[in-house]
Amino acid sequence: MVMWSLLPEKGEEPKFRLKVSEIMNRNLITVTPQDTVFKVAQLMSEHNIGSVVVMEKGVLRGIVTERDLISRYIAKKDGRKPEEVKVEEVMTKEPVIVRDNIDIDEAARIMVEHNVRRLIVVNSNKKVVGIISSRDILKVAPHIWFILSERLRLAKSKKGWSLV
Repeated sequence: MVMWSLLPEKGEEPKFRLKVSEIMNRNLITVTPQDTVFKVAQLMSEHNIGSVVVMEKGVLRGIVTERDLISRYIAKKDGRKPEEVKVEEVMTKEPVIVRDNIDIDEAARIMVEHNVRRLIVVNSNKKVVGIISSRDILKVAPHIWFILSERLRLAKSKKGWSLV
């Protein structure tokens, strides 16, 4: 093991395991694809959150993040009011999904690899059961985010980069 690394090397067992299900947020704030950007912004403000999950008849359809609102609505400047723009026009249609039983270090790796700050969490039946954010991970294991970010930066500077 490298001395500065708090994450185990490949093939080495971590000293403790914290599962996504232990720190994820189970209280999802959801909208439908037919709701408006205005409703999304209201919910984000009201609940002090950076994303809402898009569900339709119990099925995951996507996620709307602050980044989605900025890049797909605000920056477009098409003149439409937030009340006129539907969620389906700005949402990320294929959000990154993880199982509830994976370790948080793996969740952090996935976030870094996909350049996202939130993961939708599903159970063994593929039912949406929560959401986990980089902030959730930082609260319980701040070293994980730093180490993964540094490994990614170093790996990208080399050809054929890998996080492990």
